[in-house]
Amino acid sequence: MNRFYAIGLLALFAIIATSANAASVNVCEGVSDNIFIADVTNCSNYYYCNNGQAIAQQCRDSLYFNAASQSCVATSSGCLTCDKDVLNSTALIKTCNKYVLCFAGTPVLQQCADNLQYNPNLRACDLPRNVDCAADRCSIYQDPQNIVYVPSVSACNKYFICMNGLPQNQSCVSGLYFSSDCNCCDLPANVNCTISKSSSRSVSLQTAAMIAPRMVDIKCPIEGINFLAHRNPNQYFMCVNGKGALMTCAASLYFDKEVGACRRLEDIQKKH
Repeated sequence: MNRFYAIGLLALFAIIATSANAASVNVCEGVSDNIFIADVTNCSNYYYCNNGQAIAQQCRDSLYFNAASQSCVATSSGCLTCDKDVLNSTALIKTCNKYVLCFAGTPVLQQCADNLQYNPNLRACDLPRNVDCAADRCSIYQDPQNIVYVPSVSACNKYFICMNGLPQNQSCVSGLYFSSDCNCCDLPANVNCTISKSSSRSVSLQTAAMIAPRMVDIKCPIEGINFLAHRNPNQYFMCVNGKGALMTCAASLYFDKEVGACRRLEDIQKKH
């Protein structure tokens, strides 16, 4: 993009206050107890989640934290690396609504707005029914006498059972819905499930390549993380320490300049 053209456009855009940076995102918000979350800035550090609070921890003996195994290991193969020449994002393991944007070599922790979930296939925040994530509910330290059941957000007859720290897909027999009251399958009349067939999981025509962020030559604040609105309501600019990128929301989502995130139109229109 031509620099002068970009600057001319920015005269029409509103500069949004900073931002969702690593310091403002609580990695343990909405995450069950006894789950460990990686510190994206240091591979030897991690967080222990307890009552929604992130308690800083550190691996000993020069070990590295591996989020997939939820343990400290000798190899750094599971560590996050951000290529300075590549702009992309990746899920923050053991969370459903948080992700890491690798921005010109800098890891930037981000959180989806509302109850949206990060879609690893699109590499963007998406409607929960298109993701149906339950990873943030399953700890490896589970009580065999207290099985954890997680209802699906895409279908009334589906649910998850946590096993060895991972959610296992389950389905009720035909005609029954999963009930959180009894952690069992029951008659639909006895289950308060509001997921309609029209709102169930759908195949998106979008791909990660179609909405992939790309670096653009725009005038950005020299320091910090800032968001700039775009004339296309489905897009926005993101600035990190003077460098800018054009970002695109997933289908059915629009950029909210007040929140600095992609949201449903009905959520944007709600009175605060």
